Amino acid sequence: MKCFNFLNNYLQLKMLLDYYITKKFFTNFLFIIISFTVIFIVVDIIDNIDKFINRGIANNEIINYYLLSIPWYISIALPMTILISTIICFVTMQKSHELTALKASGVSIFRTSSYLLISSIALCFFSFFFDNIIVVNAFEKRIPIEKKMNKKLIKSSKQNNIYYHLENAFLAIKRFNFNTNSGTNISIQKLIGPDIKYRIDADRMSWNEEKNMWLLKNLKIRYWDEGNLNYYFLKDSTLAIKDITPSIIKKDNINPEEMNYWQLSYFVKKLKNKGLNYTRWSVNKHFKTAFACTPFIMMIFGIALSITKPRSSHTAGIGLGIVVIFLYYLLIKTGQTLGYNQILSPFLSVWFVNILFVSFGSYLFIKSRT
Repeated sequence: MKCFNFLNNYLQLKMLLDYYITKKFFTNFLFIIISFTVIFIVVDIIDNIDKFINRGIANNEIINYYLLSIPWYISIALPMTILISTIICFVTMQKSHELTALKASGVSIFRTSSYLLISSIALCFFSFFFDNIIVVNAFEKRIPIEKKMNKKLIKSSKQNNIYYHLENAFLAIKRFNFNTNSGTNISIQKLIGPDIKYRIDADRMSWNEEKNMWLLKNLKIRYWDEGNLNYYFLKDSTLAIKDITPSIIKKDNINPEEMNYWQLSYFVKKLKNKGLNYTRWSVNKHFKTAFACTPFIMMIFGIALSITKPRSSHTAGIGLGIVVIFLYYLLIKTGQTLGYNQILSPFLSVWFVNILFVSFGSYLFIKSRT
C-alpha cells in the first residue's frame, strides 16, 4: 500500500510539473502571438491607409480585409512565437532556480521538457491544417478586396506560351487572357506514333459556358491521308479538349499560398499526366509539409538555447532566437529556389533545411547541461 501511495504521489507530482510548465509556456505563447498579430495589423494599416482612401474602400470592407488577414499573420508569427515563448519560459525558470531544484530532485531537463516537445508535435499538425484550410480560405475571400485596392487582377491577367501534352496530341496557346477565358494563336496536333495525323491552327479560342466547349475562330485544318496532304478552312467551330478548361489553365497563375496541399497534389498529378514540367508546384507542395514542422524545430532550439547558457538574459536568448529564425527562413527560401531550378529534388530542396535544423538542434539539446 505504501508503495502504491508513493507511486501515486510521484505521478501526481509529474503531472503537476507538466501542467505548470505547459501553463507557463502557453501563457507566454498567447500574449506574444496576439502582440505579433496586432503589430502586423498596425504596420499594414499604416502602409495601406493611402490605398484605402484613394480607392474608396468602405469601412466594413477594411474591417473584413483585416479579419481575413489575421489567419495569415498568425501563421507567419507561429514559429517565432514558439521559439520566444520557449526561451522566456526556460530562462525564467533558470533565473528563479527552478530548473536547479528540479535537477537536484532527480528530474532531468529531458523529462522537464518532454511534455512541451509532445505539445510541439501537436502544434505541427495544427499548423498544417490551419495553413491549408483556414489561411487558404481566408486568402480566397480576401481577393475581391485586394482587387479593389490594386485596381487590377492579382498577378497578371494574361499568360504566354502555354503547352499541353494530351493523349496522342499536343496543344499550344500563344497567349491566354484569364479575364475573358480566351486565347490567341492556337495550334492542335494529333499524333499517331511519330507522325502527325492532322493539325488545326486557329486565330482565337474562347470558352462557351453553356456547352462546356471551346469555340475556335478562323480554323486552318491540315490532315494527312495515305501520304496526301488535305487542307480546308472553317470560319468557326466548337471543340471539346479533354481536361482542358479555363479553370485548369488559370491554376498555373495562382499564387501557391492561395492553394492548399491537396489542391497542389491534384495539380501536380494533372501536370504529370500531361507530360508538363511540374517541378515548381511539387516544390510548393513539399514546402507546405516542411514548414508545418517548424513548431517542433523551434521548440528544440528554444530549449537548447535557454539551457546551454544558464546565466543568459531574456534579451540574449531572444536575440539568438531571431538569428535562428532568420537563418531558417533564409535557407528554406534558398532551398525553394534550388528546387525551382532543379538543382535539388522538390522534396530535398525544402526538407534538407528541416533535417539540418533538427539534427543541430537535437545535438545542442543533448549536449546541454541537464
